[in-house]
Amino acid sequence: MTETVSSMILASHLDCSRAYIGKAEGVIQRQGDGFPLDHSRVAYLRFLRREHRRSPRTEADADHVKAKTELLQIKIEEKKSILVRRDAADELIDQIAGTVLTHLSGMTARCSRDLAVRRNIDAVVDQVRREIAAACLAKADEINEPPLDKQD
Repeated sequence: MTETVSSMILASHLDCSRAYIGKAEGVIQRQGDGFPLDHSRVAYLRFLRREHRRSPRTEADADHVKAKTELLQIKIEEKKSILVRRDAADELIDQIAGTVLTHLSGMTARCSRDLAVRRNIDAVVDQVRREIAAACLAKADEINEPPLDKQD
């Protein structure tokens, strides 16, 4: 017959509290007036191994749920027009900048026939274009954007 021990002695063998032994009924089972020491020890070790094996999967499942939640949040923000696709925003900015620069370049001819006035307008347009370019380059440097390839 196997040796049975009290919950207090079993708790000291397993390095846990007596109350924990009472809660671990699915893992550790009482036989008669005590707990079979060897069987309880083996059952408890197997339980710990199972929990350890389950742990990485639980973590992976949690990461998966987190990723799905983030993706769903992105889709919701797109539908609410809070979030826009970067390529769409870049295309819109390019269109706006192109329109502004085209009209700035044609402003001289539309504003005056006087050569001195035209030169002043051209100088202002040139200054505005340079400031726009400088602001864009500064922002690109700030976010570590690589330089554009030089076209031949």
